[in-house]
Parts: sequence; structure tokens; C-alpha cells
Amino acid sequence: MSGIPHVLIAEDESLVALTMAFILESEGYRVTVACNGVEAVEADTDDPADILITDMRMPVMDGAALIRAIRERRPDLPVIVVSGFSEHLPRPEPGRLVVMRKPYDLAAMAPTITALLSGEAGSAS
Repeated sequence: MSGIPHVLIAEDESLVALTMAFILESEGYRVTVACNGVEAVEADTDDPADILITDMRMPVMDGAALIRAIRERRPDLPVIVVSGFSEHLPRPEPGRLVVMRKPYDLAAMAPTITALLSGEAGSAS
């Protein structure tokens, strides 16, 4: 990673995605928003992200399939999973994958990204 960190957000709820993008852009991140996993894979192929933030329940391709697809090509990509559901959540992986349950504190997102990008993130919040 060099320069401004690029965050890829995969979220089908447009208000949530746009709010998150606005906050992260105001924190200095470059943000790309995709409304499902297929769009996120295409966006990452065209312009690789430094970190992925994904919802688990999305149309076309869900978050679990998205994480698998991206990690096939980029196994070390840090991921933040955001979900309002408790079933089928991936296990947190220290320094690699964090789970944030909805509703989460948007103010906690930027520090979580910083920690993951530096390899210091813990597990869930």
C-alpha cells in the first residue's frame, strides 16, 4: 500500500454505504462503493483495494462468497465484516479480519481500518 489507503465497501443498503463512504472520505481514505459482491470483485480487479468492508447479506453475491473470491487472489487483504445478523459470520482473524455487528459506531470504523492496515487489529467489536 502506498499513498492514500483505498477502502472498498460492499453494502447493499445505499444509505449505509454512502454514510460510511462520506465518513471515511472525511478521514482521508479513498473509497469505492459496490452494492453487491460481484460489483466488489469487479471493482477490486480494476482498482485493488487496501482493505475490504463487506456486509454479509447482499443480493447477487453475499459477503462470505465475496471474501472467498477476493482472498483467492489476494489472501492477505484485510477485511471488516459488518452485519446485523449473528448467523454465518466468519471467525475473526487477528490482524486480518474484524467483525463489527450492526448497529456499530461509525466513529470506530476509521481506527479499526488503521489497526488492520498496520496489522494490529484484534477480533470483534
